Amino acid sequence: MINIEDVAKMSNEEIRDNIIFLNKKQLKLIKESSYLNAFNGINILKNMLKDRNQNENKGLISELNALDYYINKSINLLNKSIYELDEKKDLQLDEIMSIREEIYELSSIIDGYSIELSYIGELVDQYGIKILSKKDYENIPYNINRVEELIAIINDILNKLKDDYYKYIYIISQVVLTLPMRLVKENYFDILKDTIMRNLRLYTKVQVETQINEYKKQFDSSIRDGYGTKFDYYFREIQKLRNIKLSDKDLDELDTIVKEIINLTKEINEIFDYILRLGLISNMIIVITLEKDISISEEIRGIHERWMETITNENKESIDKLNSIIEKGIKKIEEDIFMDLEEFNILNSEALKRENFSYVELDEDLLYTKKILTYYNDTKLLDNKILFSEDDIQITQEYLEQIVDSLIQYINRSLSKMGNVERKVRMRTLLSEIELPFNGIEEFNNYIRYSLDNKVLPKEEINFTIDYLLYFLQDFINEQ
Repeated sequence: MINIEDVAKMSNEEIRDNIIFLNKKQLKLIKESSYLNAFNGINILKNMLKDRNQNENKGLISELNALDYYINKSINLLNKSIYELDEKKDLQLDEIMSIREEIYELSSIIDGYSIELSYIGELVDQYGIKILSKKDYENIPYNINRVEELIAIINDILNKLKDDYYKYIYIISQVVLTLPMRLVKENYFDILKDTIMRNLRLYTKVQVETQINEYKKQFDSSIRDGYGTKFDYYFREIQKLRNIKLSDKDLDELDTIVKEIINLTKEINEIFDYILRLGLISNMIIVITLEKDISISEEIRGIHERWMETITNENKESIDKLNSIIEKGIKKIEEDIFMDLEEFNILNSEALKRENFSYVELDEDLLYTKKILTYYNDTKLLDNKILFSEDDIQITQEYLEQIVDSLIQYINRSLSKMGNVERKVRMRTLLSEIELPFNGIEEFNNYIRYSLDNKVLPKEEINFTIDYLLYFLQDFINEQ
């Protein structure tokens, strides 16, 4: 391990040579780690698919077959990457990039079903709250002091968490999600526009367009390409739930519907997890293919041979042994990568101090490594446009205003097709998704007051909501 003192004594050429050496070493480690992660990921998916095939209803047969196809394509591409000649690698890159895009689209569709199902759950909750609040709070009077006490508690917690940004925005988001939506459309749209314009002002054009599209999908996921056609079993089940007249149901009947929603949500989440894992395997194969000129060790070739035998024979004992070897290999490589990164940072820091150090010879190699690391570190299966958006142009204020206005127009059109309860639920949920949706704490406080005003909300629902929020905030109060 080199130290700062040794690096300070090096010439520019020595620093450059060490950076080049470490960069190549890192690429080799990343490639080998990608193989091991892909092997391990495919083992997990094959077991998951086997379990689903044994327990699955017939509504998903074609989709499960498609996922099985992607696994087999991934296995085939991994084999080609080891055995075939370099000149064929460019074709492999096109193929795996196309597969990644298809998997990304499937994940987006499944995410859409999850969002729409969650809205149904919220609608059921709304009707349940009306029944429960009337039953348990009908004889409790409205007291405006309770609202002010709640605001004081929220403000106290937020003040103590002002240095913990994620907890801070989480509390505001959950409060907004819990409060009944009582804003008129015009005021709601003003808050949306001001907040989004403020939050996105430093984003690039691609980042802004992606975020606006995400807000649209969060508001109404049925606009996603493939919604209702791919994984249409979930579409049909969601439509059945949507067509239930909730206002006619008592608490027990609503509870039965909630159980159906929970079971369906669990199933959709499992499919989403499966597709995400499949997408992350495609990322590993992209990394492997991009590093076509980097050789791998005989150890990795040996693990590959054993891996091929285990996925063919499916012997549980052999699979468990190999998984243990793979997991130890991944851990060792990650430790080596971390150690090399520390050395790289020391060399890079010294290079940056020197006015006469030139990065020209390093730029191409380092940019290439950055591209590889972008896929290697992508654990969320992001859209390609977002992965490489940092070189995009900065958004202009005029264009930002136009695209935010288009979002508001879209929401306005969508609202006209919805019933009153669904409208309020979707408006409230979108507002909770946007970071810090108010111009300061006082505007947030006024929003709480208005939402819990007995002129716009029955007193029993106000008392129910206050108690629910106090229950939610209890953990944060105890932390103080």
